[in-house]
Amino acid sequence: MRTRLVLILAACVGALLATPIPGAAAEIVIDAGALTPTLLTVESDESVTFMNRSGRVVHLDFLGPADEHHVFQVPGRIRATFHRAGRHPYVVHFETAPRAELQGVVEVREPASPRRQPPVCNGVSVEEICLER
Repeated sequence: MRTRLVLILAACVGALLATPIPGAAAEIVIDAGALTPTLLTVESDESVTFMNRSGRVVHLDFLGPADEHHVFQVPGRIRATFHRAGRHPYVVHFETAPRAELQGVVEVREPASPRRQPPVCNGVSVEEICLER
């Protein structure tokens, strides 16, 4: 029963994240030995998609206060929205052998237009990761 619920939830989240996001062109590719780019500059409240093309299980660890970003994750893709200007360093941990780490930074600048309200998780939050319905 639990496995079935997890599979249904994963399918729903995958369908939601497969929907194009207007203005979400910022992307970081995770390969087995590199991040492309290692430094990305975006405006606050802009989404960044981390595409895992390494073929390995990864964990993305954002350093700094948790209220500076929201994270949405499904297998193969992680989307983060940054709410505060400044440098947002992160570490990609490879969870399968050989264990390794890659480091990068998302540089966030204030938007030219006024700020909108941060997104609200309409699903379930687990360790500050939103699993949308």
